[in-house]
Amino acid sequence: MPTIEVSLRDLASIARTDLTLDKLKEVVEVLKGEVTEVKGDYVSIELNYDRPDLFSAEGLGRAIGIYLGSRSLPQYSINGPVTKLDVTKAPAYRPYAYMAIVRNVELNDEAIRQLFQLQEIMHRDYGGDRRLVSIGLYDLDTVKPPFSYIAVKEASYRPLGYSEFMTLTDVLKVTEKGKAYSSLVKPGEYPLLIDGEGKVLSFPPILNSEETKITETTRNVLIDVTGVEPELMKRVLNIMVTAVSERSRSPVIESIEATGVNSELTPSLKWVRVNVKLRDIEDLLGVKLEPPVIINVLTRMGVKASDLGDSIEVFAPPYRIDVHSYVDVVEDIAIGLGYNSLEPNLPPPTHFGVKHPVEHLSSVIKDLLLGMGLQEVVNFNLISDEVMRIIGFINFVKLSNPKIKDYSALRNSLIPSLLLTAKVNQRLVGRLEVFEVGDVVELKNDTAVTSRRVGILLMGDGYTLTDGLSVFKSLLKALGITTSLRRCSSRPFIPVRAVEVLVNDAGIGCIGEVDPEILVNLGIEKPTVIGELNVDLILSILKSLQQS
Repeated sequence: MPTIEVSLRDLASIARTDLTLDKLKEVVEVLKGEVTEVKGDYVSIELNYDRPDLFSAEGLGRAIGIYLGSRSLPQYSINGPVTKLDVTKAPAYRPYAYMAIVRNVELNDEAIRQLFQLQEIMHRDYGGDRRLVSIGLYDLDTVKPPFSYIAVKEASYRPLGYSEFMTLTDVLKVTEKGKAYSSLVKPGEYPLLIDGEGKVLSFPPILNSEETKITETTRNVLIDVTGVEPELMKRVLNIMVTAVSERSRSPVIESIEATGVNSELTPSLKWVRVNVKLRDIEDLLGVKLEPPVIINVLTRMGVKASDLGDSIEVFAPPYRIDVHSYVDVVEDIAIGLGYNSLEPNLPPPTHFGVKHPVEHLSSVIKDLLLGMGLQEVVNFNLISDEVMRIIGFINFVKLSNPKIKDYSALRNSLIPSLLLTAKVNQRLVGRLEVFEVGDVVELKNDTAVTSRRVGILLMGDGYTLTDGLSVFKSLLKALGITTSLRRCSSRPFIPVRAVEVLVNDAGIGCIGEVDPEILVNLGIEKPTVIGELNVDLILSILKSLQQS
């Protein structure tokens, strides 16, 4: 999870209250975080992914102050548009860009450090490590509007942290950021952000210009986001704009019009309206709460709330990009009340307690595989859609609004999860023999269908298809099932080193040696054998055997 380092003195200034370490720990725990280290005035805090507005002192101090009652919710007004951003000549593979301005800021070294910390965490955890979104901060007084976001074959500028001019090609070869992110840009179609006089602001998503950097003398900040996911970009821009505004006693926010296929003004800074029924709160939390109690809790958690009789109307500020539905609001109520204050109770039974046949078979399979010496692993059903594509899976459910890129899709096979298990553990063990029994979600005629699978993975020098087959054959033989085999050429296997497992000529799974190209792309350095069987199909076969 993201870990930030903040100054206790700086946090207290933004929260507008005296702030002891004990009080900080208390409030951070309410905000689903944890103080992990203290070094003098600096505190390291681990936070949840779902509250990116807390990833710097600006947002965290604001939330602490609102919770403690030392400050109220900020109000935002926007002037403009004051200028334009032309995106008609943007690179086709990275076509979107938006901008905003915050005036009257007061920056010191700590403020600049916090804003850059926020920028980098947003890059890594919400921007797909700059692949989806990249962010730039500039001293507005060093540039001349209007602005343009263009694609160029080549150009030169002075990159941030360097005294000499470099070509864009040299920036990719020489600088640390250039080497790290060169794969995100295409030679001959480099993205470039320039002002009205042709001065380079940045080479996104690589490196800003030294001449436009923000310093302690900066009073007006220009913010841009570029990338490939416009809705995500606008949410990230809202977080950056509201964070920078915390560094001003009288902030003036100005919008900029992005002109392209569709003109758009940013930032919008719209509050999110959610209507929450009192019955839904009671159903989810298991306790009945009166509207005044709910409104008081939500106010401390940093949203506006009002009583509508049978429901609560909630408005979440624009930096709360984690609020989408009534469930998010109810979670805030639970957090504000304190989970320990909620009395747990079991719902009344609706039927006699009989173990589902699939669960019973799953338990038997686990016992058999444990008896063979394999270790059980348990992975999330959510996985990175990028990993799915690398491995070769395409027909899967992708989340429309993932919290983080690592959980952006529903797996339709256990194979991707097991391969990530191998990647994580390869440096810790010489050999790995594991299995997983879990659910997957397949798309069949545009309908999501859940099924149970069992997968195995053998990683290490010397493992071959024969080793994997011996596990599957032993498992199925123990269940009383006779199998046959035929060649399998699907991903992620080496075509001539994989087989499909058949029962009465019907396939129930595959196993094989993983294609070295896929191993390299995933960062797995050892030979790997992997396979999975459909537990639902195995159950059907066992039932038919019992009937016969």
